[in-house]
Amino acid sequence: MSFSILIFVIEYIVITFVFGLIYMFVGSKNSKYIQRCLGWKGYCVLGSIGVTFHELSHLIIAVIFRHKITEVRLFRPSQSRIDGTLGYVDHTWKEKSVYQRIGNFFIGTAPMLFGAGLLFLVLRIAYPSSFIDVAEISEIPDALIYAFSNMFTSSSLLSVWTLIVLLVIVFICPYMNMSGADIKGAVSGVITLILLSLLLTIVSLVIPADIMTQIQGSLNTFIAYYSFALLLGLVVNIIMTICFALVSLVKK
Repeated sequence: MSFSILIFVIEYIVITFVFGLIYMFVGSKNSKYIQRCLGWKGYCVLGSIGVTFHELSHLIIAVIFRHKITEVRLFRPSQSRIDGTLGYVDHTWKEKSVYQRIGNFFIGTAPMLFGAGLLFLVLRIAYPSSFIDVAEISEIPDALIYAFSNMFTSSSLLSVWTLIVLLVIVFICPYMNMSGADIKGAVSGVITLILLSLLLTIVSLVIPADIMTQIQGSLNTFIAYYSFALLLGLVVNIIMTICFALVSLVKK
């Protein structure tokens, strides 16, 4: 029996949660140093696009999984000074619905999936020759080194696309993280998702071997590129955090 689908789902879940926890830690530090450097108003201005993107990704996936949207605030800077919440999407779901329960996982992790996808897409369009194909996770370190070494050439820095890339890096990457509420919501859908993937694994027994080989290759490629984009975004987040930390230290 081939466990390709089950393995893919488990890999996706583990990678998402591991990166999600690291992003959450780095993001909290980044937010603290940004506020020290720019103040609350500056922090809100810098976060306006990223927070809106973050909450919009939750909203889109919630709609796809047919959750009932009760309230949406994509960006609320004034009220956030009181409760610290810049935006939120409130939704409910039917406990007996397997589809909606699985949706909890994808709703909670949506900012990472959308953020990684946008970052990779923009970089791929901006610097098509700066990437090597990544089919396995083991190839990611070489791909990162190759990407950074080619992105910062004189011709790349003078490109109009460089400005677009910088905007995505500054305004989107710091908000690819999951909040505590996001993680809690995502966890509620994990078991159901794994059980469904096990069922699909059993069903895949009737699929011809050559087709399953192609599917497995596509799933492995997705995991590799997803991990690559998340790692790239994390590196950017860490660099931004260090920069703001140094500026706040000098300012202090």
